Amino acid sequence: MEIQFLEDRNNSFFTAKIFGDCDLYNAQHLFTDITEKINHGYKTVYVDFSGVRYLDSSGIWAVIRIIQHSKEKTVDLKFRGITGAVRKVMRLSNILSIIKEDDT
Repeated sequence: MEIQFLEDRNNSFFTAKIFGDCDLYNAQHLFTDITEKINHGYKTVYVDFSGVRYLDSSGIWAVIRIIQHSKEKTVDLKFRGITGAVRKVMRLSNILSIIKEDDT
């Protein structure tokens, strides 16, 4: 899994574009990298899953923890590109209801 960060310090937001598999081997990496960025004072965060091929329960755990962390830091967290198998796993895990999706 690879994470590409696109930052806009003037508007206080960043986008985390995720590529590859989000599974047991790298879910902690996803959580750590995104929450470390959140801790730098950003007010809006976009997490783009359009490049994710596979998501397992460890990836779901990371998403839930990122959501919790963003709430603690009062960050507006929005998800993009949740489609196909990734959307199905999130739906079956019943977390789509707690995710704020951004369609732009």
